[in-house]
Amino acid sequence: MTHYEVFAACFPELDLCEEAFENMLPISAENVIERREKDELIGYAVTEKNALRLLCVLPEYQGKGVGSALLNEAESRLRQAGAKELIVGGTDSRLFIGAPEKVKGFFEKRGYPMTDHYDEMTGNLASFRAADFSLPVPEGVAFGWYHGDFEKMRQAVAQVDDSWPQYFHEDQPVFCAILNGEIASFCAVDEWENCLLSNGRNRVGAPGCVGTVPAFRRQGIGLKMVALACEELKKRGCDTVFIHYTGVAHWYAKLGFRVFLTQYFCRKRL
Repeated sequence: MTHYEVFAACFPELDLCEEAFENMLPISAENVIERREKDELIGYAVTEKNALRLLCVLPEYQGKGVGSALLNEAESRLRQAGAKELIVGGTDSRLFIGAPEKVKGFFEKRGYPMTDHYDEMTGNLASFRAADFSLPVPEGVAFGWYHGDFEKMRQAVAQVDDSWPQYFHEDQPVFCAILNGEIASFCAVDEWENCLLSNGRNRVGAPGCVGTVPAFRRQGIGLKMVALACEELKKRGCDTVFIHYTGVAHWYAKLGFRVFLTQYFCRKRL
């Protein structure tokens, strides 16, 4: 079996194509640890820097110590390389940013305390219409693509999250809401060729770094902005929306989007 086939057997609920998998998780002899049975691949772990990017064991071999052996070897490898801790996934990973909920218990039993958890969400853009939802906003709010001074945009973004301004620049499409001449809400808009929802048949659009400046919150502006940004993605030919790494699933659910994966952040001192 290939690495992809083992992954697909472990996570059949994810409709991820082989090409996207390989693009998101480069595997080489230097970063993979394998277990084989009669020369057939039954499980593997992939490491990078101080992260465990992926650990997979065929379902019929789970519960037999294969996963534990792979994890022990990954910890030993990183320790020898000078790492002080092992992070499961990592927020810079395009595949899993943490431990998927179905393997949460495996890591907990091996000394990995769970901290925050975040959701990955999706929705069907082919049938999406902002008009189908009740999205009242104050009079005078204007929605559209941002073409103004990006320093002003970054200042607004910093009021929401001071780690986000780096993602907002002239080459990044940004959809926003303007009220009384001020940036009220914003989101970076991307088309992702490779993500957890890439199945080789769809086009995936993602509104990311979604935020509303504190002075304009609780007025419905941000939610309507996301809805209209999704309509723009639909015009560009996207048929699937990807809400990546969110802690407010209940908010996006108001637009009919659903959680398809919950991940837990965890790490362990080595």
